[in-house]
Amino acid sequence: MNRSLPVCRRSGWFTILLLILGAYTASAQTMAAYGDWQLYVPNNRARVVTDAGDRVYVAAEDAFFYYDKSLNTTRMLTRRDGLSDVGVSTVAYDSVSQQTLIAYKSGNIDVLGADGSIRNVTDVLRKQISGNKTINSIYFSGKSAYLSCDFGLLLFDMTKLEVRESYGNIGPSGSSVRVYATTVANGRLFAATSIGIMHGLLTDNLLDYTRWTINQLGGKGSGDFYKTLATQNNQVYAGVNQSVLFVYKGSSAGWQEVPDTYTNDFRRLRPTRTGLLIASDAGVGLLSNAGRYTLLPKSQTPDPRDVLRAKGGMLFVADYKNGLLLTTDGGQNFESFATNAPANVTAFGLLADRATNTVDIFTGGFKSSYEQSGNKQGFYEYRDGKWTNYTKENFPDLGQFPNPKDMTHGVRTPDGTLYVASYGDGLLEWKGPGEFKVYNPTNSPLRAPEKDVKGDINYTRVTDLTTDADGNVWVVNRHEILGRSGVHVFTPSASTWRSLPYFLGSDNLDRIVLDDYKGVWASAARKGGTGVVAYDEATQITQAYNASNGGLPSNNVYAIVKDRKGAIWAGLESNLNGGVAVFTDPSQAFVPGSTTGFQVPIVRRGETVGFPALRGETVLCIAVDGGNRKWFGTERGLWLFTEDADEALLHFTTDNSPLPSNRIIDVAVNDKTGDVFVLTDAGLASYRGSATITEGKPSCANVFPNPVRTNFTGEVGISGLANNALVKITDITGALVYQTRANGGTITWNLADYKGRKVQSGVYLVLSSDADGNQGCISKIAVVQQ
Repeated sequence: MNRSLPVCRRSGWFTILLLILGAYTASAQTMAAYGDWQLYVPNNRARVVTDAGDRVYVAAEDAFFYYDKSLNTTRMLTRRDGLSDVGVSTVAYDSVSQQTLIAYKSGNIDVLGADGSIRNVTDVLRKQISGNKTINSIYFSGKSAYLSCDFGLLLFDMTKLEVRESYGNIGPSGSSVRVYATTVANGRLFAATSIGIMHGLLTDNLLDYTRWTINQLGGKGSGDFYKTLATQNNQVYAGVNQSVLFVYKGSSAGWQEVPDTYTNDFRRLRPTRTGLLIASDAGVGLLSNAGRYTLLPKSQTPDPRDVLRAKGGMLFVADYKNGLLLTTDGGQNFESFATNAPANVTAFGLLADRATNTVDIFTGGFKSSYEQSGNKQGFYEYRDGKWTNYTKENFPDLGQFPNPKDMTHGVRTPDGTLYVASYGDGLLEWKGPGEFKVYNPTNSPLRAPEKDVKGDINYTRVTDLTTDADGNVWVVNRHEILGRSGVHVFTPSASTWRSLPYFLGSDNLDRIVLDDYKGVWASAARKGGTGVVAYDEATQITQAYNASNGGLPSNNVYAIVKDRKGAIWAGLESNLNGGVAVFTDPSQAFVPGSTTGFQVPIVRRGETVGFPALRGETVLCIAVDGGNRKWFGTERGLWLFTEDADEALLHFTTDNSPLPSNRIIDVAVNDKTGDVFVLTDAGLASYRGSATITEGKPSCANVFPNPVRTNFTGEVGISGLANNALVKITDITGALVYQTRANGGTITWNLADYKGRKVQSGVYLVLSSDADGNQGCISKIAVVQQ
């Protein structure tokens, strides 16, 4: 190994730097840095747009982003950018104060200044009311903003950034009303509400419900018929659902119908110099100043929710199917800014597969009471940097995609075939569109419950599945038929099934894992909560582990996995005795007379020690990375622990990461790349972790980023090492700079030596070998002056 060093010295590190630059320039442009996050949140379901000068802000159902007019690009905004919450309900720009008001579904408010500053206002969030605090729309008048809310109407001061007045009980006899939109014209305040169009003089005390006039138009009484208002050329227009557009002609003439404007659902009215823009289920329309109503071609705007005209003739449409749309030719051609992402944020399970380098998201699942959700949103697959959404919208032909209901989890066999559990339609064998098979009671031993649904095959409930070393698929069929096993084994090579003998609780299981000794470990369904059951098919011995016997702190088990040393880990419901438990040696489980059980890891390193790991946390999911470290998904964020869970290494929440939510539904690690995919109840994100698995004989390590500047604040990743390799980093003279052991096949380096000092510019050598001192190689890192 050392014979290479004189060559390096004679060549000169500048020559080496040129070689490294050529080798790594392309990859550095495409790979995410270690420790970086990426969001996979769909922005196609756009609802609201607002023009803020250089930017157009868009509130979509699952994302908040802006369009940069000069760059013709979009950028998503999250808490990492300074936002205080998630789930934007509406957004509006105030041209007077040059501030953008961002309202969240929780009632929280952010005020984005022209200088990029963000101020959080919690007046509505802290408001002591029962029910929904959603702000439906925002209308600016002078130095104030009217906030139309589910609980009434608020007057917000755009200078002091505080709520000045609250109109909460303005309905008949002081009752509460939902307010959807407001506008001001000719000294009157108009509000579209759940009881009709209300209006009153601004000079009156509108806190008094008797000062309001209520109009119910088009023969429509109370209900959600009145949701849109706008002032165009000093005249107020109101869209009435399942009716027409109305215009207010003053107190004497009242409201009059606008001909030829009937629609079922008015979504937004926007005043412009050329006329009133209308977004409705009929499409995007324009009521010209001359009174002529025309519709744009609907093929490109199938589901418009909002529309606005910006300077320069640009027309923006927020479409609930195609995202943000832009046209500059009057609507003949639209450019879409929908990102490639999963079709929906609602999901249940994740699968990251190293062999195929794919990630799959499974939608549906079941409710906490184990009732079917009835979800048929398909599954989403990430491959080669692109998402493919297998949904009925994209694959309407059942001969291409059968669209099973309530998908839960999936596995892949060695040939790459995907098997997906469906909590209602059994087991899906998937090789691609048109190449699939569905297993249910008609062609397999799977059964539907007999107690509630009388064996209806549409209730063939598969909760989980796994594979063994031979490529067999083990399936958990929850049917609650006493005396009939719910664990079955499918052999793909022979297309045959076999069922395990019935063992205690096998009719009512949830999650499953196999140990290294062919033992079955499964969690009992939490409906009744009886912990974990282990079964050995060879001896037909059954062991039950619960809070009374076997060391589990809780009977309610959410997750069960096997780590890289064969230990069985369980994620549990919140309790003070620990959120996780581990059975370190499954070989002892079926030894007659054995009293071995689960144990709770104790935190022994870190800021606070001596307490059970994840005490008080509900651990919903567990993943094991290439270094055998444990990723725990909880209701309060994502945790990374050491191999034995005796030290917390990382804790990510919405406060310190782009996670869309703190409730982690599932987590999976791609051992090929080290990426940790995190599924929350508000969408998917990934974190580039520092642990991988190297298969076969390793080549020399890959270094990224490389070259790197001396002021680089991230981490350099070195991957492709022998698993758990000993790694030394030296300078060009051979002096030791840093030493560590790999997490699987990867290490990260923060450009500091073993004393924590930042290194100088130069070429550094990465010397690695396996645990036996073999499979050594030398890689190079170029550190250049900033």
